[in-house]
Amino acid sequence: MVGSANRDDAQFPEADVLDLGRTANRHVGFGRGPHFCLGAPLARLETEIALETLLRRLPNLRLAIAEDELYRRPIPLFRSLASLQVAWDV
Repeated sequence: MVGSANRDDAQFPEADVLDLGRTANRHVGFGRGPHFCLGAPLARLETEIALETLLRRLPNLRLAIAEDELYRRPIPLFRSLASLQVAWDV
């Protein structure tokens, strides 16, 4: 099931925690073997630049609502949020 990929406690300590600094990350987000995404290195670089820029410009970025108020879309195969409300202090 795609929604459970990358959430294996045997592969990832604290698998349900978003850890951007996780090393030895054997996730399956870009496929495997002959089906590995050719654009993966570019996507990783773009993500790194975007997140670093966002956090540098908005260092006080935080959730605007309580974590238990986040609404996840009711799609069994994928885990996704319907929206992500954030706030920051100027």
